[in-house]
Amino acid sequence: MRRRSAAAAVVAGALLAACAAAAGGAAPDLAGKSFVSSGVRGHDLVAGTDVRLLFGQDTISVNAGCNTLTGAATWAGGVLAVDAHMAQTMMACSGELTDQDDWLKVLLTSDPAVALEGRTLTIGDDAEGLTLEQE
Repeated sequence: MRRRSAAAAVVAGALLAACAAAAGGAAPDLAGKSFVSSGVRGHDLVAGTDVRLLFGQDTISVNAGCNTLTGAATWAGGVLAVDAHMAQTMMACSGELTDQDDWLKVLLTSDPAVALEGRTLTIGDDAEGLTLEQE
């Protein structure tokens, strides 16, 4: 009887580990892909603007209507990790576009959740984030 209990515990542990790995998910293949926003949560985009993301090999470049932000990035285990020291162009933008750039930088450097399903990329959560479509 103890053997069955031990075997059941081993099987249950293996199943839980497999489920945990699946929940974190495999890292989405983003390198070389570009996306444009189709939905935004937690911020109203300035009229006539959208968010564009371009992923390189361990890098991200993003533009939301004025400046371009670039930096080191990884996307593994369902998390987008972007270096807080992103480089930024210094265009003279309106205050609302500057605020939009600031919002985007805070979002991207907060280690948001990231998931790619088909051609739809989701960053963040239900309260704060982006939904983007691959271009």
